[in-house]
Amino acid sequence: MEIGSSPAVVGLNYDLNKLIIQYSPDVQSADVNIVFEHPRGFQCLDEGDLLNYWKDELLTKNWLFEIFEGGWLDLQESSGGFLSKAMEYREFLICGVDDCVSVISNNPPKVVAT
Repeated sequence: MEIGSSPAVVGLNYDLNKLIIQYSPDVQSADVNIVFEHPRGFQCLDEGDLLNYWKDELLTKNWLFEIFEGGWLDLQESSGGFLSKAMEYREFLICGVDDCVSVISNNPPKVVAT
């Protein structure tokens, strides 16, 4: 999904069954909730800690991705003792101007207008 001028992760809510990422695509669009049912794991990082991603213009002009290789899931698997990759979990990335959220889940997210 293409972003505007100031997309932002504005909040996270996790309750063991559901991860809700509150997201503002830009100042002119309505906020959305990105909902993952039963996520395996997630991490929130400053976009500066993901510099390898920003080389591709496709990544800087969009905000919700499924990562097929080279992401957090692959990094964790390379350190050993990590079952999620073998269990065929998927990785998703939500990008903001300050924070980005990586999510490992069997289920794709639902995007709900707020």
